[in-house]
Amino acid sequence: MTFAGRWQAALAVAAGAATVFGFAPFCLPGVPIVTLALLIGLWQGATTARAAARLGFGFGVGLFGAGASWVYIALNTFGGMPAPAAATGTALGIAYLALFPALAGALATRWTAPWSLPRALAAAALWALAEWARSTGYTGFPWLVLGNSQLPTHAGAASWLAGYAPVGGVWLVTLALAVCAAALVLAVDAFAAAARGRAAALLLGAL
Repeated sequence: MTFAGRWQAALAVAAGAATVFGFAPFCLPGVPIVTLALLIGLWQGATTARAAARLGFGFGVGLFGAGASWVYIALNTFGGMPAPAAATGTALGIAYLALFPALAGALATRWTAPWSLPRALAAAALWALAEWARSTGYTGFPWLVLGNSQLPTHAGAASWLAGYAPVGGVWLVTLALAVCAAALVLAVDAFAAAARGRAAALLLGAL
């Protein structure tokens, strides 16, 4: 892997780990929009589906490594499993969960051009689909679904996207969040290309 590839992989892992600040007890609903936008931005520049899958996997490792590390405590402290076995089981579980964002990235970039509207929209749609598949397939693991970060909590924090929940449940909230993240990426790209009108239209559309 080149230096640029290693830097991008490290950024993906860091963005995934930072995403947990959108959930309790931190309750910062804007964070997942920004971190997912970072991932979609990395996918926009990916030249191959394999590279995009690697970035998605890194994001998943950061997200589930930071947000689902309690699995180790459940296995070791409460389940009585030896520490090496608990650590191995937790690592394998995190790697399995990270396959879903990896697959989303691979599919989003396989048939779309870099830095294009179709790729951004495909990334948003496939992220939501991957979260649904992860939460319902096999035994299901609906932990750290990004839509949940937008809903009201005991702390009272909620984003404007929570209004989609009565219409389409948490999955529509996730999709709305992902579309906002994609629009943010496209707006930044348009602003960098001096297309300020297009950038403003994208931001207004997201709002």
